[in-house]
Amino acid sequence: MNAGASGRIAARARRPLGILVLLAAVSTCVYAAIARLSWQFTPDRESVERPLLAVFILLGVVFTFYLVAVFAAIRARDDRRLPAIIILTGVAFRLVTLYSWPIQEIDVYRYLWDGAVTTSGVSPYRYSPQQVLAKSADEALPHDLQRLVALRERSPALATVLSRVHYSELPTIYPPVSQAVFAAVTLLTPQDTSVLGRIVNMKAAFVLFDLATMVVVIRLLRLAGKHIGWSVAYAWCPLVIKEIANTGHLDAVAVLLTTLALFVAVCPLVDRRPTEKTARRMVLGSVSAVLLALAVGAKLYPIVLAPLFVAAWARFLGWRRALPLTVGLLAMLAFLLWPMVPSRANQQAEEQQPPPAADGDLPPPPEDTVTTDPQDPSRGLKAFLRRWEMNDFLFMLLVENLRPATNPDERPWFTVLPEAWRARLLEAPAGWLQEDLSGTAFLLTRLVTCTALLLVVLWLVWRTNSSHDPTCWLRAAFLSLAWLWLLSPTQNPWYWTWALPLVMFARGRAWLAMSGLALIYYLRFWFSCHWPETPVPGTGYRGTALFDFVVTWIEFGPWFAWLTVTAWRHRLQSS
Repeated sequence: MNAGASGRIAARARRPLGILVLLAAVSTCVYAAIARLSWQFTPDRESVERPLLAVFILLGVVFTFYLVAVFAAIRARDDRRLPAIIILTGVAFRLVTLYSWPIQEIDVYRYLWDGAVTTSGVSPYRYSPQQVLAKSADEALPHDLQRLVALRERSPALATVLSRVHYSELPTIYPPVSQAVFAAVTLLTPQDTSVLGRIVNMKAAFVLFDLATMVVVIRLLRLAGKHIGWSVAYAWCPLVIKEIANTGHLDAVAVLLTTLALFVAVCPLVDRRPTEKTARRMVLGSVSAVLLALAVGAKLYPIVLAPLFVAAWARFLGWRRALPLTVGLLAMLAFLLWPMVPSRANQQAEEQQPPPAADGDLPPPPEDTVTTDPQDPSRGLKAFLRRWEMNDFLFMLLVENLRPATNPDERPWFTVLPEAWRARLLEAPAGWLQEDLSGTAFLLTRLVTCTALLLVVLWLVWRTNSSHDPTCWLRAAFLSLAWLWLLSPTQNPWYWTWALPLVMFARGRAWLAMSGLALIYYLRFWFSCHWPETPVPGTGYRGTALFDFVVTWIEFGPWFAWLTVTAWRHRLQSS
């Protein structure tokens, strides 16, 4: 090959890297603009004054850059420069966004309060924030509740944090491993730190987990023999950067632990060592079990991957050795989640309390009705599993055709089941469940979607059981997490980050688009603050109802059609 041809090839190889650097520079400017706008989302700012549409447009712009970057990266030469550029630019995006105010999300206040409670020697599952807010230091209180009231009185920053905790009538919902992270950040934060300083510290911890996930994704791609450029799909994803570096969601903890568990579990698929293979695989299986248990202990969702892990252990070790690993996993889960299990006294107290409202919002009761009794530690989780619904699509289609209409003027346009049929269908289950008709419809829909998810996971286990391709196994893990989200009643956009470290193993580009479409969720806040009570002009729906019953169809409808066409085309090609 002559020198001229070699030069042209080298130039073509450098071109994608140049495009990446250019996109990184422009994207950094966009993230800086978003960070600047975030200061208009502080609690003292009225909702209608917040530049939500401007942020939404900027996120759309940077998402477009992200898609171009993915396809440029997978065309670049896979050498040492590529992962260095991806990691350094991913770090830059997160640093630019870290020092910013959380945009439209306030979960971080719960994390801060939980960390302060734990470091005070009190279980965060014992008392709700409302109980601490309602009581005075002069009252005769149980010793541990008195300690929390004194904590509130001693620290003005924590008093502010406590007053901003969402769903304060409920004890915390977050599992113990996440609580350990909250407590560690609290211990490393000086007591006189401001509210903003505490928020930034907590977000910085999550960013560290996020950056570690980025490195594990690169290692996972190497292990599976895929182009390192695919790591841009996670490292540069605007949804990840917004939800972790800006908003500060704890999901980064569970995502890292889950991705690590998958990395360790997939190692036997590429193991070429001729000696001590069984012993090595047993060690890898044990490590993956511990990591999976810790991931579930951080956030419960990775439990959906347990059948895949058990099947993998049985395949590489045999059932005789896989059984102890499975029992060990269950034992670790029981140990980690034990603080969330209610006692009999908690259950009796819970039966005497009214259930939370469907959207989780309850008006605060008068101070003299707030008890000092310890809460059922599972009360927050029960409310989430039995009532929470947000930004859903498949779940909404079914539940709205079962649920009795509470407001005939805002009846969903896609309901087809007559009211009389719904009442007849729900009457018997409502008696068994001791629920109202609306709650019964929700629980029945939960049962249907959970059954569908179980069937999907079992089918994926069966499909991958005979494959020696790590990509096939990782694709099954991705689809398990993806369908968990798609069938859930709470399709919060940050929940999609659960599947994002594996999106590069999915077939079809439709999956890449979902991390951008999920950001449409933030338009719900814009509709709710501009039309909170009156119908949106030209429609019969208030702002939130218009989003729930119309905008979600724009968010998910075309995407499901795209996914269906892609799947059908792939099936035709493989047949």
